[in-house]
Amino acid sequence: MKVSIYEPDALPPGARRLSYGLFCWLNRHITVLRAIGALLRHWPIIGGWLGMVARASAVKDVLTRTGSFSNTAHAANMVSGDYLIGMDPGPTYSADRDLVHARLAALDVPNASDNEARSRIQRLVQSGARGFDLIDDYLMWVVFHAMKPLFGSATDAVVSGSPTPSAQVAVDEGLQRQYMLEIRYVAGQLLAGSLATLDLRRRAEACGDALQARIDRVTGPIGAAWGVKSSSADVERNAVGLAWISHPVTVQSGALAVQELLGRPQVYEQLSSRAKSLEDRVWIDAAFRKDVRAHVLELMRFRPIFPLLARDVPRDTELQTGAQQNAKCPGGGKVSLLSIAALFDPSVVPDSGRFCPNRNWGSEDPLRYLMFGYGYRQCPARDHAVEILTSALIGLLTLPRLQLARGEGKAITYDGPLMLSMRMRIT
Repeated sequence: MKVSIYEPDALPPGARRLSYGLFCWLNRHITVLRAIGALLRHWPIIGGWLGMVARASAVKDVLTRTGSFSNTAHAANMVSGDYLIGMDPGPTYSADRDLVHARLAALDVPNASDNEARSRIQRLVQSGARGFDLIDDYLMWVVFHAMKPLFGSATDAVVSGSPTPSAQVAVDEGLQRQYMLEIRYVAGQLLAGSLATLDLRRRAEACGDALQARIDRVTGPIGAAWGVKSSSADVERNAVGLAWISHPVTVQSGALAVQELLGRPQVYEQLSSRAKSLEDRVWIDAAFRKDVRAHVLELMRFRPIFPLLARDVPRDTELQTGAQQNAKCPGGGKVSLLSIAALFDPSVVPDSGRFCPNRNWGSEDPLRYLMFGYGYRQCPARDHAVEILTSALIGLLTLPRLQLARGEGKAITYDGPLMLSMRMRIT
Protein backbone atom coordinates (compact mmCIF):
# COMPACT_ATOMS: atom_id res chain seq x y z
CA MET A 1 0.00 0.00 0.00
CA LYS A 2 1.06 3.59 -0.46
CA VAL A 3 -0.08 7.14 0.03
CA SER A 4 -0.14 9.16 -3.17
CA ILE A 5 1.75 12.44 -3.22
CA TYR A 6 -0.29 15.16 -4.89
CA GLU A 7 1.24 18.52 -5.74
CA PRO A 8 -1.29 21.00 -7.21
CA ASP A 9 1.46 23.50 -8.03
CA ALA A 10 2.91 21.02 -10.52
CA LEU A 11 -0.32 20.92 -12.53
CA PRO A 12 -0.62 22.78 -15.85
CA PRO A 13 -3.19 25.66 -15.76
CA GLY A 14 -5.92 23.71 -17.55
CA ALA A 15 -5.64 20.69 -15.28
CA ARG A 16 -5.52 22.96 -12.21
CA ARG A 17 -8.70 24.74 -13.27
CA LEU A 18 -10.42 21.42 -13.90
CA SER A 19 -9.36 19.96 -10.55
CA TYR A 20 -10.37 23.15 -8.74
CA GLY A 21 -13.76 23.12 -10.45
CA LEU A 22 -14.26 19.51 -9.40
CA PHE A 23 -13.27 20.35 -5.83
CA CYS A 24 -15.79 23.23 -5.70
CA TRP A 25 -18.51 21.07 -7.24
CA LEU A 26 -17.97 18.34 -4.66
CA ASN A 27 -18.14 20.87 -1.82
CA ARG A 28 -21.52 22.05 -3.11
CA HIS A 29 -22.84 18.52 -3.75
CA ILE A 30 -22.11 17.01 -0.40
CA THR A 31 -24.20 13.89 -1.05
CA VAL A 32 -21.69 12.84 -3.73
CA LEU A 33 -18.87 13.09 -1.19
CA ARG A 34 -20.96 11.05 1.22
CA ALA A 35 -21.41 8.37 -1.45
CA ILE A 36 -17.67 8.30 -2.17
CA GLY A 37 -17.02 8.10 1.55
CA ALA A 38 -19.44 5.18 1.91
CA LEU A 39 -17.55 3.27 -0.80
CA LEU A 40 -14.21 3.90 0.90
CA ARG A 41 -15.68 2.84 4.27
CA HIS A 42 -16.77 -0.41 2.65
CA TRP A 43 -13.42 -1.00 0.88
CA PRO A 44 -10.83 0.72 3.10
CA ILE A 45 -8.01 -1.03 1.25
CA ILE A 46 -8.75 1.23 -1.74
CA GLY A 47 -8.59 4.26 0.50
CA GLY A 48 -5.21 3.07 1.73
CA TRP A 49 -3.83 2.99 -1.80
CA LEU A 50 -5.25 6.43 -2.56
CA GLY A 51 -4.11 7.96 0.73
CA MET A 52 -7.69 8.54 1.89
CA VAL A 53 -9.47 7.45 5.06
CA ALA A 54 -13.19 7.40 5.64
CA ARG A 55 -13.98 5.16 8.60
CA ALA A 56 -14.54 7.03 11.85
CA SER A 57 -11.92 4.99 13.68
CA ALA A 58 -9.30 5.74 11.02
CA VAL A 59 -10.11 9.46 10.88
CA LYS A 60 -9.89 9.73 14.67
CA ASP A 61 -6.60 7.84 14.63
CA VAL A 62 -5.06 10.28 12.14
CA LEU A 63 -6.30 13.36 14.00
CA THR A 64 -4.90 12.17 17.33
CA ARG A 65 -1.47 11.14 15.97
CA THR A 66 -0.16 14.66 15.50
CA GLY A 67 3.46 13.53 15.31
CA SER A 68 2.77 11.17 12.40
CA PHE A 69 0.15 13.26 10.60
CA SER A 70 0.92 16.95 10.73
CA ASN A 71 -1.30 20.03 10.50
CA THR A 72 1.34 21.68 8.31
CA ALA A 73 -0.73 20.47 5.35
CA HIS A 74 -2.65 23.73 5.88
CA ALA A 75 0.44 25.81 5.04
CA ALA A 76 -0.61 26.27 1.42
CA ASN A 77 -3.95 27.63 2.61
CA MET A 78 -2.63 30.15 5.11
CA VAL A 79 -1.92 33.21 2.99
CA SER A 80 -2.02 35.51 6.03
CA GLY A 81 0.80 33.85 7.99
CA ASP A 82 1.24 31.28 10.73
CA TYR A 83 -1.53 30.39 13.14
CA LEU A 84 -2.53 27.53 15.43
CA ILE A 85 -4.37 25.60 12.77
CA GLY A 86 -1.18 25.05 10.75
CA MET A 87 1.37 24.62 13.55
CA ASP A 88 3.01 21.52 14.89
CA PRO A 89 2.93 21.01 18.68
CA GLY A 90 5.65 22.86 20.56
CA PRO A 91 6.31 25.86 22.84
CA THR A 92 4.96 28.42 20.36
CA TYR A 93 1.81 26.40 19.75
CA SER A 94 1.21 25.97 23.49
CA ALA A 95 1.75 29.67 24.27
CA ASP A 96 -0.48 30.78 21.40
CA ARG A 97 -3.20 28.33 22.39
CA ASP A 98 -3.17 29.67 25.97
CA LEU A 99 -3.51 33.22 24.64
CA VAL A 100 -6.42 32.26 22.40
CA HIS A 101 -8.20 30.53 25.29
CA ALA A 102 -7.75 33.68 27.38
CA ARG A 103 -9.29 35.82 24.63
CA LEU A 104 -12.19 33.42 24.15
CA ALA A 105 -12.88 33.57 27.88
CA ALA A 106 -13.59 37.30 27.45
CA LEU A 107 -16.60 36.56 25.24
CA ASP A 108 -20.19 36.60 26.44
CA VAL A 109 -21.45 34.79 23.39
CA PRO A 110 -25.07 33.86 24.22
CA ASN A 111 -26.01 37.40 25.29
CA ALA A 112 -24.01 39.23 22.60
CA SER A 113 -25.21 37.05 19.75
CA ASP A 114 -28.81 37.03 21.03
CA ASN A 115 -28.83 40.82 21.24
CA GLU A 116 -27.44 41.34 17.74
CA ALA A 117 -29.68 38.68 16.19
CA ARG A 118 -32.74 40.24 17.83
CA SER A 119 -31.68 43.72 16.70
CA ARG A 120 -31.12 42.64 13.09
CA ILE A 121 -34.44 40.78 12.96
CA GLN A 122 -36.26 43.82 14.35
CA ARG A 123 -34.70 46.01 11.65
CA LEU A 124 -35.89 43.63 8.96
CA VAL A 125 -39.43 43.51 10.37
CA GLN A 126 -39.66 47.29 10.85
CA SER A 127 -38.34 48.01 7.36
CA GLY A 128 -41.02 45.81 5.83
CA ALA A 129 -38.39 44.25 3.58
CA ARG A 130 -39.54 41.13 1.78
CA GLY A 131 -36.02 39.96 1.09
CA PHE A 132 -32.49 40.17 2.45
CA ASP A 133 -29.06 38.63 2.07
CA LEU A 134 -28.50 36.05 4.79
CA ILE A 135 -24.73 36.60 4.81
CA ASP A 136 -24.27 40.34 4.24
CA ASP A 137 -27.37 41.58 6.06
CA TYR A 138 -27.50 39.17 8.96
CA LEU A 139 -24.99 36.42 9.72
CA MET A 140 -21.79 38.41 9.38
CA TRP A 141 -23.11 41.05 11.81
CA VAL A 142 -24.28 38.53 14.42
CA VAL A 143 -20.87 36.86 14.34
CA PHE A 144 -18.99 40.18 14.30
CA HIS A 145 -20.68 41.51 17.44
CA ALA A 146 -20.41 38.18 19.26
CA MET A 147 -16.67 38.09 18.52
CA LYS A 148 -16.00 41.79 19.19
CA PRO A 149 -14.48 41.25 22.65
CA LEU A 150 -11.67 39.20 21.08
CA PHE A 151 -9.89 42.51 20.52
CA GLY A 152 -11.40 44.29 23.51
CA SER A 153 -10.82 48.03 23.50
CA ALA A 154 -8.70 47.65 20.34
CA THR A 155 -11.63 46.55 18.15
CA ASP A 156 -12.11 49.93 16.48
CA ALA A 157 -8.35 50.20 15.95
CA VAL A 158 -8.39 46.86 14.14
CA VAL A 159 -11.37 47.79 11.98
CA SER A 160 -9.97 51.21 11.08
CA GLY A 161 -6.42 49.89 10.75
CA SER A 162 -5.14 52.88 12.68
CA PRO A 163 -4.00 53.53 16.25
CA THR A 164 -5.15 57.15 15.94
CA PRO A 165 -8.18 57.86 18.17
CA SER A 166 -9.69 60.24 15.59
CA ALA A 167 -9.67 57.46 12.97
CA GLN A 168 -11.36 55.07 15.38
CA VAL A 169 -14.15 57.54 16.09
CA ALA A 170 -15.02 57.42 12.40
CA VAL A 171 -15.53 53.64 12.36
CA ASP A 172 -19.02 52.91 11.02
CA GLU A 173 -20.78 49.97 9.41
CA GLY A 174 -19.16 50.79 6.08
CA LEU A 175 -15.65 50.31 7.47
CA GLN A 176 -16.78 47.27 9.42
CA ARG A 177 -18.18 45.73 6.22
CA GLN A 178 -14.93 46.45 4.36
CA TYR A 179 -12.93 44.73 7.10
CA MET A 180 -15.22 41.69 7.07
CA LEU A 181 -14.96 41.34 3.29
CA GLU A 182 -11.18 41.45 3.55
CA ILE A 183 -11.01 38.62 6.05
CA ARG A 184 -13.67 36.70 4.11
CA TYR A 185 -11.43 36.38 1.05
CA VAL A 186 -8.48 35.40 3.24
CA ALA A 187 -10.55 32.67 4.88
CA GLY A 188 -11.92 31.51 1.53
CA GLN A 189 -8.42 30.32 0.69
CA LEU A 190 -8.57 28.00 3.69
CA LEU A 191 -11.09 25.83 1.87
CA ALA A 192 -9.01 25.12 -1.23
CA GLY A 193 -5.45 26.29 -0.63
CA SER A 194 -2.94 25.56 -3.38
CA LEU A 195 -5.63 23.80 -5.42
CA ALA A 196 -7.23 27.18 -6.21
CA THR A 197 -6.61 28.86 -9.55
CA LEU A 198 -3.75 31.33 -9.60
CA ASP A 199 -5.94 34.44 -9.93
CA LEU A 200 -7.94 33.47 -6.82
CA ARG A 201 -4.77 32.68 -4.91
CA ARG A 202 -3.28 36.07 -5.82
CA ARG A 203 -6.42 37.85 -4.60
CA ALA A 204 -6.36 35.94 -1.34
CA GLU A 205 -2.68 36.78 -0.93
CA ALA A 206 -3.40 40.48 -1.55
CA CYS A 207 -6.11 40.41 1.12
CA GLY A 208 -3.77 38.50 3.43
CA ASP A 209 -1.09 41.17 2.98
CA ALA A 210 -3.67 43.89 3.68
CA LEU A 211 -4.78 42.10 6.86
CA GLN A 212 -1.19 41.68 8.01
CA ALA A 213 -0.53 45.39 7.40
CA ARG A 214 -3.74 46.38 9.19
CA ILE A 215 -2.86 44.37 12.29
CA ASP A 216 0.81 45.42 12.20
CA ARG A 217 -0.23 49.07 12.53
CA VAL A 218 -2.21 48.41 15.71
CA THR A 219 -0.25 45.73 17.59
CA GLY A 220 0.33 48.26 20.37
CA PRO A 221 -3.38 48.84 21.13
CA ILE A 222 -4.07 45.10 20.76
CA GLY A 223 -1.30 44.15 23.18
CA ALA A 224 -2.54 46.73 25.67
CA ALA A 225 -6.13 45.51 25.34
CA TRP A 226 -5.01 41.91 25.84
CA GLY A 227 -2.77 42.79 28.76
CA VAL A 228 0.09 40.69 27.36
CA LYS A 229 3.80 41.38 27.34
CA SER A 230 4.54 39.20 24.34
CA SER A 231 6.55 40.53 21.44
CA SER A 232 4.75 42.45 18.72
CA ALA A 233 5.29 39.44 16.42
CA ASP A 234 3.39 37.17 18.84
CA VAL A 235 0.54 39.67 19.14
CA GLU A 236 0.38 40.17 15.38
CA ARG A 237 0.40 36.45 14.60
CA ASN A 238 -2.48 35.67 16.94
CA ALA A 239 -4.48 38.79 16.10
CA VAL A 240 -4.32 37.99 12.39
CA GLY A 241 -5.31 34.39 13.05
CA LEU A 242 -8.23 35.30 15.30
CA ALA A 243 -9.50 37.76 12.69
CA TRP A 244 -9.58 35.48 9.65
CA ILE A 245 -10.55 32.25 11.40
CA SER A 246 -13.15 33.25 13.96
CA HIS A 247 -15.47 35.32 11.80
CA PRO A 248 -15.70 34.09 8.18
CA VAL A 249 -15.63 30.37 8.99
CA THR A 250 -18.51 30.79 11.46
CA VAL A 251 -20.49 32.83 8.92
CA GLN A 252 -20.02 30.20 6.22
CA SER A 253 -21.00 27.43 8.64
CA GLY A 254 -24.18 29.34 9.48
CA ALA A 255 -25.11 29.80 5.83
CA LEU A 256 -24.57 26.09 5.13
CA ALA A 257 -26.70 25.14 8.14
CA VAL A 258 -29.57 27.37 6.98
CA GLN A 259 -29.30 25.97 3.45
CA GLU A 260 -29.60 22.46 4.85
CA LEU A 261 -32.52 23.44 7.09
CA LEU A 262 -34.51 25.00 4.25
CA GLY A 263 -33.99 21.78 2.31
CA ARG A 264 -35.88 20.03 5.12
CA PRO A 265 -39.24 21.87 5.16
CA GLN A 266 -40.84 19.67 7.80
CA VAL A 267 -37.98 20.25 10.23
CA TYR A 268 -38.05 23.98 9.50
CA GLU A 269 -41.82 24.25 9.94
CA GLN A 270 -41.71 22.42 13.26
CA LEU A 271 -38.99 24.69 14.69
CA SER A 272 -40.59 27.83 13.28
CA SER A 273 -43.98 26.96 14.77
CA ARG A 274 -42.45 26.41 18.20
CA ALA A 275 -40.52 29.69 17.99
CA LYS A 276 -43.65 31.68 17.15
CA SER A 277 -45.65 30.03 19.93
CA LEU A 278 -43.03 31.16 22.46
CA GLU A 279 -43.28 34.80 21.27
CA ASP A 280 -40.86 36.99 23.31
CA ARG A 281 -39.89 34.04 25.50
CA VAL A 282 -38.14 32.47 22.51
CA TRP A 283 -34.85 34.11 23.60
CA ILE A 284 -34.98 32.87 27.19
CA ASP A 285 -36.60 29.45 26.93
CA ALA A 286 -33.76 27.09 27.89
CA ALA A 287 -35.44 23.96 26.51
CA PHE A 288 -36.00 25.55 23.11
CA ARG A 289 -32.44 26.87 22.94
CA LYS A 290 -31.11 23.43 23.80
CA ASP A 291 -33.19 21.89 21.02
CA VAL A 292 -32.13 24.51 18.47
CA ARG A 293 -28.49 23.92 19.44
CA ALA A 294 -28.95 20.20 18.80
CA HIS A 295 -30.44 21.04 15.39
CA VAL A 296 -27.47 23.27 14.57
CA LEU A 297 -25.05 20.41 15.25
CA GLU A 298 -27.09 17.99 13.16
CA LEU A 299 -27.34 20.49 10.29
CA MET A 300 -23.57 20.93 10.43
CA ARG A 301 -23.14 17.15 10.36
CA PHE A 302 -25.05 16.96 7.10
CA ARG A 303 -23.28 19.99 5.64
CA PRO A 304 -19.90 20.59 7.32
CA ILE A 305 -17.74 23.45 6.09
CA PHE A 306 -14.69 21.14 5.89
CA PRO A 307 -15.93 17.82 4.47
CA LEU A 308 -12.35 17.05 3.41
CA LEU A 309 -9.21 17.51 5.50
CA ALA A 310 -5.54 16.98 4.68
CA ARG A 311 -2.54 16.06 6.81
CA ASP A 312 1.15 15.98 5.96
CA VAL A 313 3.18 12.84 6.60
CA PRO A 314 6.55 14.13 7.86
CA ARG A 315 8.17 10.68 8.15
CA ASP A 316 7.51 7.09 7.15
CA THR A 317 4.64 5.64 9.16
CA GLU A 318 1.57 3.44 8.84
CA LEU A 319 -2.07 4.34 8.52
CA GLN A 320 -4.86 2.35 10.13
CA THR A 321 -7.55 2.51 7.45
CA GLY A 322 -9.77 -0.16 8.98
CA ALA A 323 -8.65 -2.81 6.50
CA GLN A 324 -6.90 -5.99 7.65
CA GLN A 325 -3.52 -4.45 6.88
CA ASN A 326 -2.27 -0.96 7.58
CA ALA A 327 -1.33 1.36 4.73
CA LYS A 328 2.31 2.34 4.35
CA CYS A 329 2.73 6.10 4.40
CA PRO A 330 6.04 7.37 2.98
CA GLY A 331 7.43 10.58 4.46
CA GLY A 332 6.75 13.62 2.34
CA GLY A 333 3.27 12.50 1.31
CA LYS A 334 -0.20 13.58 2.35
CA VAL A 335 -3.26 11.87 3.77
CA SER A 336 -6.80 12.99 2.93
CA LEU A 337 -9.56 12.58 5.50
CA LEU A 338 -13.20 12.32 4.48
CA SER A 339 -14.59 13.76 7.69
CA ILE A 340 -18.04 13.79 6.08
CA ALA A 341 -17.81 9.99 5.76
CA ALA A 342 -16.71 9.57 9.38
CA LEU A 343 -19.74 11.58 10.53
CA PHE A 344 -21.98 9.05 8.75
CA ASP A 345 -20.15 5.89 9.74
CA PRO A 346 -22.98 3.52 10.79
CA SER A 347 -20.61 1.51 13.00
CA VAL A 348 -20.43 4.42 15.47
CA VAL A 349 -23.40 6.65 14.54
CA PRO A 350 -26.73 4.85 15.00
CA ASP A 351 -29.06 5.22 12.00
CA SER A 352 -26.52 7.66 10.56
CA GLY A 353 -28.45 8.55 7.40
CA ARG A 354 -31.45 9.85 9.35
CA PHE A 355 -31.71 13.50 10.43
CA CYS A 356 -31.92 13.11 14.19
CA PRO A 357 -30.86 16.10 16.34
CA ASN A 358 -31.55 14.27 19.59
CA ARG A 359 -29.65 11.10 18.71
CA ASN A 360 -27.88 9.45 21.67
CA TRP A 361 -24.20 9.49 20.71
CA GLY A 362 -23.12 7.74 23.90
CA SER A 363 -19.36 7.31 24.16
CA GLU A 364 -18.98 8.71 20.63
CA ASP A 365 -20.26 12.17 21.60
CA PRO A 366 -16.86 13.78 20.75
CA LEU A 367 -17.32 12.56 17.15
CA ARG A 368 -20.44 14.71 16.95
CA TYR A 369 -18.13 17.73 16.85
CA LEU A 370 -15.80 16.35 14.17
CA MET A 371 -16.49 19.38 11.96
CA PHE A 372 -14.35 21.26 14.50
CA GLY A 373 -11.55 18.69 14.49
CA TYR A 374 -10.88 15.99 17.05
CA GLY A 375 -8.78 15.56 20.17
CA TYR A 376 -6.32 18.13 21.46
CA ARG A 377 -6.18 19.96 18.12
CA GLN A 378 -9.91 20.61 18.04
CA CYS A 379 -10.95 24.23 17.39
CA PRO A 380 -10.83 26.02 20.78
CA ALA A 381 -13.85 28.15 19.80
CA ARG A 382 -16.08 25.13 19.12
CA ASP A 383 -18.74 25.88 21.72
CA HIS A 384 -18.69 29.61 20.99
CA ALA A 385 -19.39 28.99 17.31
CA VAL A 386 -22.28 26.65 18.06
CA GLU A 387 -23.80 29.17 20.48
CA ILE A 388 -23.52 32.00 17.93
CA LEU A 389 -25.22 29.92 15.25
CA THR A 390 -27.90 28.90 17.75
CA SER A 391 -28.71 32.56 18.40
CA ALA A 392 -28.70 33.34 14.69
CA LEU A 393 -31.07 30.47 13.92
CA ILE A 394 -33.46 31.41 16.73
CA GLY A 395 -33.70 34.89 15.23
CA LEU A 396 -34.49 33.53 11.77
CA LEU A 397 -37.14 31.22 13.18
CA THR A 398 -39.07 34.21 14.57
CA LEU A 399 -39.57 35.62 11.07
CA PRO A 400 -42.50 34.69 8.84
CA ARG A 401 -41.80 31.83 6.46
CA LEU A 402 -38.33 31.97 4.87
CA GLN A 403 -37.44 30.73 1.40
CA LEU A 404 -34.49 31.01 -0.91
CA ALA A 405 -35.17 33.83 -3.39
CA ARG A 406 -35.01 31.57 -6.44
CA GLY A 407 -37.15 33.74 -8.72
CA GLU A 408 -34.66 36.61 -8.84
CA GLY A 409 -31.65 35.02 -10.49
CA LYS A 410 -29.40 32.75 -8.50
CA ALA A 411 -30.39 32.62 -4.84
CA ILE A 412 -26.88 31.52 -3.87
CA THR A 413 -23.75 32.86 -5.52
CA TYR A 414 -20.33 31.32 -5.07
CA ASP A 415 -16.75 32.38 -5.36
CA GLY A 416 -15.03 29.03 -5.74
CA PRO A 417 -16.00 26.98 -2.67
CA LEU A 418 -16.96 30.16 -0.81
CA MET A 419 -20.65 31.04 -0.47
CA LEU A 420 -20.64 34.74 -1.34
CA SER A 421 -24.31 35.59 -0.90
CA MET A 422 -27.57 33.85 -0.06
CA ARG A 423 -30.69 35.77 -1.00
CA MET A 424 -33.73 35.08 1.18
CA ARG A 425 -37.41 35.89 0.69
CA ILE A 426 -39.84 36.47 3.55
CA THR A 427 -43.32 35.22 2.69
